[in-house]
Amino acid sequence: MNALEKIKRSWWVIFSVIIVFNGLGFIYIGAIHDNRNWILEGVIYEIPWVFGIILSDFDPILDVYVAIAMILMLVSIVRSVWVAIKLADVYDNEEKYAIQSTALNNPNVNQDNSEFPTTVACVSCLVLIFIAYAILAFM
Repeated sequence: MNALEKIKRSWWVIFSVIIVFNGLGFIYIGAIHDNRNWILEGVIYEIPWVFGIILSDFDPILDVYVAIAMILMLVSIVRSVWVAIKLADVYDNEEKYAIQSTALNNPNVNQDNSEFPTTVACVSCLVLIFIAYAILAFM
């Protein structure tokens, strides 16, 4: 694959440098490649911006959310460039590498899905932490 094709397939990286939209690139590429981890990562990058917009009338807490969001934005920029480079290698060798979903198909493992999903637990914990910060800011 030539360089122009790699750039066309990596257009989603632009979102990582746009304030407020820095997680949308990961949500997009995660949806395209059926990778829940990238979707979750994009949601985590977007959460501080959403809370910052919702709580924009409360100045003390807004500073905290903007600081967290800017740190996560820097992480998002580095991480999206890294993922784009790795995906370019995969695009070069599409027949050699296959992008697989995050679920493992192991016949020796009981797949009744009776366990509590860790993704839901992680997202719930992060949302609860941000809500706790908002409640503490009001006190």
